[in-house]
Amino acid sequence: MQFAQSEQLNLPCTFTRIVPGELHPDGRRYLPLIVLALPPTILGTITQIGVVDRHHVVDLQAEGQSGSAKLVFLLSTIRLLGEQRSGLFDRSVPPGRPSTRPTAYGQVIAVPTWEADREHLPYETLYTELLVDIGGGIIGVRTSTTAANLAEQIGHSRIEPGDWIEIERSRVDILGFSI
Repeated sequence: MQFAQSEQLNLPCTFTRIVPGELHPDGRRYLPLIVLALPPTILGTITQIGVVDRHHVVDLQAEGQSGSAKLVFLLSTIRLLGEQRSGLFDRSVPPGRPSTRPTAYGQVIAVPTWEADREHLPYETLYTELLVDIGGGIIGVRTSTTAANLAEQIGHSRIEPGDWIEIERSRVDILGFSI
């Protein structure tokens, strides 16, 4: 997977363990879950995040090592915040368990892609890629959405660097882990 400005993605963490994928009825296994422990500098309610290496870019021999993950939150719901808030949160996950669908809060530091269409359809469409500082790390966001009025749905007609946003209901992909 390609992501604009992916060299800026940087989430400090420790690759703590691999959870084998469940056995599929045809005998094959689903992809394993990579569990990343977050440092205390990343605010929030979660201490671990679980990601699936869909693109086979992580060296599984790095298990047990501290480093930096390149994470992209996909298919997300985004909206502007009226306050400054950062971190990763998931109140549905018991303490000590990894979250696979955290809610992220942070400040937009770049908007590499913003493609909005308000003219050709009876509704508005948006495709965007964002870089977001969640406090102690930078994640990517790639999402698209449709709405009768995008400004009402996301809180403004456009998201700009410096805006504080909430990122919900994401599928989290890992684009790399470096020691």
